Amino acid sequence: MPRYSDQYLSQLLARRDYGALVDLQGIALGWDGYDAKLPSFGWPQPIFVVFEILTWLAQADRSGAWTYYEATPPERQACALATLEILKAVTLQQQYAYGKMHWQDSEASGKLDDWIRENEQRIIEWAFVTLAEHPAALALVSS
Repeated sequence: MPRYSDQYLSQLLARRDYGALVDLQGIALGWDGYDAKLPSFGWPQPIFVVFEILTWLAQADRSGAWTYYEATPPERQACALATLEILKAVTLQQQYAYGKMHWQDSEASGKLDDWIRENEQRIIEWAFVTLAEHPAALALVSS
């Protein structure tokens, strides 16, 4: 029996806002297969990268992207980059890689923060499109 109904998940997906993504991430965090020791947390790749990019976005908004890179293990960063490449999220991959290479440079990091702020809604929309393109992965982590 699923932990969450299809109707509830559909409502969250239909909202297409930041709060709905946070709710969906909370659902995925409660999945039995979640393992904080794994770079991808044990989630299917599309689920992992959507919620990792959500974390990246949130930290950039709160305290600057450099804090994300400082706190995130290199293995998880590499996993996120590889998954963005697999999903052909070229612009996100380029910006994420730029931050990974330049997070200790305050000017470069500030430029990335500006880019994230300017593109926040597009990043959120990308996340919903990615989730919609991988319904089986979302169904798995909500079961």
